[in-house]
Amino acid sequence: MQIISAAPLIDKFQNSTFKQSEVGPYFMAYMIYMAVGWIFAFGEPNLWDIAAALASVVITVFGLLHLKSKNLDTFDNNFVIKYFCLGWVITVRMLLLVIPAAVVIMALASIVGGDDALSPAGALLIIGFEIVFYWWLGLLFEQSNQPQSEQDAAIDRE
Repeated sequence: MQIISAAPLIDKFQNSTFKQSEVGPYFMAYMIYMAVGWIFAFGEPNLWDIAAALASVVITVFGLLHLKSKNLDTFDNNFVIKYFCLGWVITVRMLLLVIPAAVVIMALASIVGGDDALSPAGALLIIGFEIVFYWWLGLLFEQSNQPQSEQDAAIDRE
């Protein structure tokens, strides 16, 4: 994995020798960086923000390994394409569920404990969102690897 110099990667891309399966470490590093970065992007972090950031790193690592296992245990097989395309669908679905839940949780937290209750509630909401995201996305990864005839048979049985 290249960290500073891009020259070897550029050579592989120019010579068409870069394999899609090599994208895994880069993707994981980028996703971990994003998981930590989001927490510190909105002002002074508190203890709950730091806890959520650490949890986010752990969830991201295990979530991506879960997705890899659901993708025929490889970062090949259109892994990154599936992540972004199917992940977008899951994100929209979850936002439709999470936004009303967040409003209710924030209202209850402000009634029960004021501002001190918002940080733990927000951290727990973020952690729950990430866990459900990777679980749900794993289901779609698994479905994307089944031949269409197997999917039709499974639907018929239901």
